[in-house]
Amino acid sequence: MKTRSWLYSLFAILLAFSLVATACGNDDDDPGAGPAASSDDSGDDMADDSGDDMADDSDDGAAADDSGDGPAEDAVVMEEIGPPEDTVVTVCDAPSFTQIYAKVMANRGFAENRGFEIDFVACHSGPAQAAALVSGQVDIALNTPDNMLGIRNADFDVVMFAQIVDNHFFDIVVSNGFGEIDCPQGDWECVMAVLNGTRVGVVARGAAAEQIARQLLDSAGYDPDDTTYIATGLAGTTLAALSSDEVDWAITFEPGLSTAEVEGIGYAPFRLRGGDGPAELDWPSAVMITSRSYWDANPNTVLHYRAAILEAMEWLRNPDNRDAVIEEMLGYLGLEADMAEIVFDNNIGSMTVTAELDRVRITNNVNYAVGRGILSAAQEFGEFAVGPGIDVILPPALVPETTTVNICQAPSFNGMIPHIAEEEGFFADRGIDGEFVQCHSGPANAAALIAGEVHFVQNTPDNMLGIRNAGFDVVMFQQLVDKHFFDIVVSNNFGPIDCERGDWQCAMQELEGTNVGVVARGAAAEQIARQLIDSAGLDPDGATYIATGLSATTLAALISGEVDWAITFEPGLSQAIVDDIGYAPFALRAGEGPAELDWPSLVNTASREFVEENPNTVAIFAQASRQAMDFMRNPANRDAVLEYMRDFLSLEGTMAETVLDSNIGSLSLNGALQPARLQNNVDYAVGRGILEEAQALDEFTVSP
Repeated sequence: MKTRSWLYSLFAILLAFSLVATACGNDDDDPGAGPAASSDDSGDDMADDSGDDMADDSDDGAAADDSGDGPAEDAVVMEEIGPPEDTVVTVCDAPSFTQIYAKVMANRGFAENRGFEIDFVACHSGPAQAAALVSGQVDIALNTPDNMLGIRNADFDVVMFAQIVDNHFFDIVVSNGFGEIDCPQGDWECVMAVLNGTRVGVVARGAAAEQIARQLLDSAGYDPDDTTYIATGLAGTTLAALSSDEVDWAITFEPGLSTAEVEGIGYAPFRLRGGDGPAELDWPSAVMITSRSYWDANPNTVLHYRAAILEAMEWLRNPDNRDAVIEEMLGYLGLEADMAEIVFDNNIGSMTVTAELDRVRITNNVNYAVGRGILSAAQEFGEFAVGPGIDVILPPALVPETTTVNICQAPSFNGMIPHIAEEEGFFADRGIDGEFVQCHSGPANAAALIAGEVHFVQNTPDNMLGIRNAGFDVVMFQQLVDKHFFDIVVSNNFGPIDCERGDWQCAMQELEGTNVGVVARGAAAEQIARQLIDSAGLDPDGATYIATGLSATTLAALISGEVDWAITFEPGLSQAIVDDIGYAPFALRAGEGPAELDWPSLVNTASREFVEENPNTVAIFAQASRQAMDFMRNPANRDAVLEYMRDFLSLEGTMAETVLDSNIGSLSLNGALQPARLQNNVDYAVGRGILEEAQALDEFTVSP
């Protein structure tokens, strides 16, 4: 069994990065010496589609025979590294030439010879790679350095430890339908003058390919916003867009680049892979990344992985292995033999020779990331890189001002966050102890916080604003649920609603003038019910609002016919469906509903006085809460989370699994407050009379 401690959560982001080709990586140091110290971690997106679905991994890890295809121990020195701490390494996999190194490591015995095996997890897009790494689903992923910095910018502590591609794997292709460009081959500035203001295909909007296209235009002296960017996806759909004249040129990767030229679809007026292009794009395009916590716990494993990369690269470059390499490409990428050879010849020269991170050129990438707005402020190399010989830069440990904190708690799915943080030792590891006070409603939360009975309260942002409206200076400092945790359930006794699934306006018209169950009168659930009715063009006062309390009593009210529908939360929502008590005509948790309800539904709050007197304690509480959410999202912890649900929520079996699967995707990836959506909640609160007048974000939020 492997043990993981994940200290980061996302993205993202996701953060909003998108599909990119998984490329290779140049590692930073010789794996020979032990790690200097742990470093920072951040991760982003990448993935490539070199043509096909993932190959069968059933023979991964098998040692090669002695026919000359197996690992040559004299090709790469077997450095003295201690035995790997983790013997099964989960790795993001997306079929691409760049990613083939990992298949070679597994299939040709390089991983096995170093004492570990590789378990591949399909991550076929940039966001998928980022999410898999952040959630702990994989230990290692491949990314562009700027995308990795973007993940760090979203506050995920991921680090790079090896380089895979020393040049670029993204490159330009111009449609033959656009016509010939009258510029000398390689004159990128002349080319961009011709392409300025045209249509460019990029893998996904806002991600690495678009940023490269924008930099090319910017560096040539043109306004990138004058050009039209169209998301064309991976290689196959990008070629189709070029052929159909949907785009004039594209930034893409293999096998699209080679296929375009071979099939007469397009041509390359210059080559980023050959070193053409502006100085701003002079950086290695693919690195290997992991979380800092994985590096801290498994430095030998990471160093063995890097050493095996180097051995696999040596094998790939060996002319004696050319036929075997093509066979690997046929199985993994689904290419025809002649195309596989072309892709190989066009790209093998870009693959890493030393696996060492190129400090100078990666620093150039940092500058690029800042210039493109991917990174808010420059970071030092030692903040995000790890390995022997790297001077690691770590933030100082926080010392809590208050070591015992009182926390409002209710038996709900989201209430498990601080419960798990306490039980798993995430609080204790940081020097604080959590004491829980039962607060079974929004008003109870407010009363406990105002009375000083608790230090921390989970609340809806509008309820928190309502407390502020009453003259109590409370602030939010962390987002917990990015979507809604409240949702609608209609009693089966009411009968079916003749509306299309998801049509919330139609559903509310059917429910006009009925009885609705809410947790407490005047609190968040009633306000959401009123907004649904109001946004549908109906009179909210036409409904009857009945306080039905938490899940069990709300379900009883639905069964007895006391209410026709309810706004409630888990486990009531799932139990109503599983026990055939009611149904959901639409789902707020899925983003259905009026624009007025588009806001994150749960935040951590505290009094401003406590925050100002205990900034370290608040920051520690936020870190531990985020670690608890990471723990809950990690598929490896599913059984443990279900056990917590049994003990904390009295749920087990199918019901527990339904609640978990229905809600885990709503938890915040990095805990960062979302200004635009919170401002939407302010407008909602003013419109509902919860708040007398609008407040600016900095009046009610703090950053611990």
